Amino acid sequence: MTKSVIQFFKKHWFIIIITLIGAFFRLYRLQPSLQFLGDQGRDVLVIRNLLVKKDFPFIGPITSVGGFYLGPLYYYLMAPFLWLFNFNPAGPAFATAFIGIITLPVLYFITKKMFLESTAKFTVLLYAFAAIPIQETRSAWNPNPMPLAVLGIVFGFYQALKTNKPKWLLLSSLSLAAALQLHYMIVFLAPFLLWQIIIFFQNKKFKKWLLPWFGIIVLFMLPLILFEIKNNFLNIKGLIEFFQHHQYQKFDLYQNFRNLKGRSEEAIGMILGFGRNTNLARTTVTRLILLATTILLIKKRTKSLIFVSVWLLSSIVTLAFYRSNVYPHYLGFIFPAVFMLIGRTLSYFKGKFSIISIIFLIYFVSFNLPLIKQTLKINGNLKSVEKTAVFIKKDIDDKSYQNYNLVLLDGTRDYKASGFRYFLELYGGKALGIDKYPQANILYIISPYIQENVLKEEIWEIKSVKPAELLEKWEFEDSENIYKIKRL
Repeated sequence: MTKSVIQFFKKHWFIIIITLIGAFFRLYRLQPSLQFLGDQGRDVLVIRNLLVKKDFPFIGPITSVGGFYLGPLYYYLMAPFLWLFNFNPAGPAFATAFIGIITLPVLYFITKKMFLESTAKFTVLLYAFAAIPIQETRSAWNPNPMPLAVLGIVFGFYQALKTNKPKWLLLSSLSLAAALQLHYMIVFLAPFLLWQIIIFFQNKKFKKWLLPWFGIIVLFMLPLILFEIKNNFLNIKGLIEFFQHHQYQKFDLYQNFRNLKGRSEEAIGMILGFGRNTNLARTTVTRLILLATTILLIKKRTKSLIFVSVWLLSSIVTLAFYRSNVYPHYLGFIFPAVFMLIGRTLSYFKGKFSIISIIFLIYFVSFNLPLIKQTLKINGNLKSVEKTAVFIKKDIDDKSYQNYNLVLLDGTRDYKASGFRYFLELYGGKALGIDKYPQANILYIISPYIQENVLKEEIWEIKSVKPAELLEKWEFEDSENIYKIKRL
C-alpha cells in the first residue's frame, strides 16, 4: 500500500503539489472572510426549507440581470453541505471551494489529454495562482462552479470526436444541463455549441445520439419547465425582453467590432488578473496573447488548438453584442480556455526562447500575488450578521413580539434582510414573510451606517408600516446598527 502511494506521488507529484497550493488559496481563512449578503441569505433560506420542511424547489436563484429564474440544481448540490455544517452558511462556501480545488486536477488532465504535458503544467500553474478564479471559489454563489461544468461540456465534445465514440456526448449533455442551471451567461457559448452540433449532425454515427443529448438536458431542466408551464412561461418572456430591449444591442457591425477590444480585454486580461478596468498592462497582455494564438494557429495548427481557440474567440465575439457590464463571475465559462491557450503558448517557447515564458510568469505573479494576499486578508460579515440576528431575537423574546419583520439598509438593495432573516429563523424566530410588511406591528431596521431618521426612508418596506414611531435604537462600532419602529 505504501509503495503504491509513493509510486503514485512520484508519477503525479507536480499536480499534487499544485492542487495543494490551490487548496490553500481557496480554504485559508475561508469562513472569517465570507461575505454573507442577500443572495447567500436567500439561497440558504431555500436550502434550509428543503432540508427541514421538505419544501423541494422547482426553481433556482433569480438572476440579477434580466430578473428570470435559473434551475434548482444549485440548491440540491449545496443542501448536503449545509446539513453537514449543521446549517452554518459556511457549508455551501466550503462546497464551492472544494469544487474549485477539484477543477485544478481536472483541468490538468484534460489539458494534458488535448495538448502536451508541458502545456498542462503551464496551464494549471497559472490557474492555481490566478487571483480571479481564486476569488470566485471563495464564496457560495451559483455561478462559481461554472469552470468545472464547462470543462465537462468541452471535453465531452472533444473526446467524442477524437475517439469516435458517441457515448462521450453524454458527458457534454450532463455538463451543459448543469451549466444552464448555474448561470445563463453560458448562452454566450452558443456559437461553439452550434458548431459542435452541426459537426455531429453531419456524421451518421453521431446523428442518432443528438436526440438523447437534448433529452438529457430537457430532463434535468424539467422542474424549471414545469414552473414555466404553471406560470405562463415567465422565464421565456423574461429572456425575450432581456435580449430585445435591455442587455443586447441591435446589430451594428461597426459598434460590435469596436466592442471586441473591450470584451477581449475582459475575457483575457481581466481574467488573468491584470485589472478590472482598462490599463496598459491589461491591453498589452491581451493583444500579445491574441497575436501568439494567431501565430500558433498558422504554424502549429492542431485540432486541439482550433477547438480551444474557437471556444474562446467565438465567445468573445458573442460578448461584443452584450450591452451591460461584464463581471468576472460572468466569464467562468471561458476561464479554462484562456489558461489553456496561454499554457500552449508558453510551452511553445523552448531553448533560448524560454526566457519569454519566464518573463511572463514573473509578470503574471507580480500582478496576482498582491490580489491573492488582499483576498486572504479580507474580513467578512458572517459573524456580524449572526450576532445582529441573535440580538434581535433576544429583544423579540423579551418583549414577546408576534407580528414583526426586518429591513436592511446597506446599499445592496437587499431590503428583505435575507441573511439576518436566515439566522433569525435558525435560532427559532419567525419574521413575517417578505410580502407581508403591511401586517407588521414592529419593524427592525438594520444598517451598517448611522441613520439620522429612518422614518424618512422612502422604501416600501418602511412606508408600509407608517404612521410609525421610533421605539429604540442600538448603534454599535463593531456590528450593524439596529432601529426598532412601531406602527401607531
